[in-house]
Amino acid sequence: MVDAYDPVVVTIGERRGAAPLPDDPTGRRNMRLLIQLRWIALIGQAAAIVFVGWVMGVALPMREMGLAVCGLLVFNLFSLIRWRNERRVSADALLVAFLVDVVVLTVQLYYSGGARNPFVYLYLVQVTLGGVLLPVRQGWALLAFVVACGALLAWFYRPLPLSLFDPGGTPEIPYLAGLLICLLINAALIVFFLTRIGRNRRDRDARLAALRQRAAEEEHIVR
Repeated sequence: MVDAYDPVVVTIGERRGAAPLPDDPTGRRNMRLLIQLRWIALIGQAAAIVFVGWVMGVALPMREMGLAVCGLLVFNLFSLIRWRNERRVSADALLVAFLVDVVVLTVQLYYSGGARNPFVYLYLVQVTLGGVLLPVRQGWALLAFVVACGALLAWFYRPLPLSLFDPGGTPEIPYLAGLLICLLINAALIVFFLTRIGRNRRDRDARLAALRQRAAEEEHIVR
């Protein structure tokens, strides 16, 4: 996890005692990454509900799971409007965005088998990106919240009307297939978004270098 007041998390100049740099778009870019991730989550959740419920014929609580998808859609549209022109995005704002995503994922898992659902490992995407984008305090808060949600899903959930394990506890084919898909999704999302975050960091470093060079030249002229 990054240190508190890291420029990648908020914006350059938000450290204590530093002058603000209002033209730095890093914070907004990071928030946009989360909005893009949320669009992917919305499409994935809707597709999974349709496939499992209608194609496989598994009786899912469509109304409850559909409401969770609609709630996430509304929140993402609100985020898109709220952060469209805002450059300074605080670490707390990023943490709230992560928490909303975790809550919706937890609701979907609650209605689809809880911790026995192989897609419970999608929590790893949130934890990984949170560890990169958030300062230490907010990063640990996100991790604690994810662990608490995962622990609750181990005891409180609606069982799927589908056999995922045989009487001996051996995973059935649907569970193994879901686990493989989940691992592929995790790997693809983590690689894709960490690459984008790295590009934001390099752009930030380039802007800082240019500012330092300009400051050195101005100081030389003044002397």
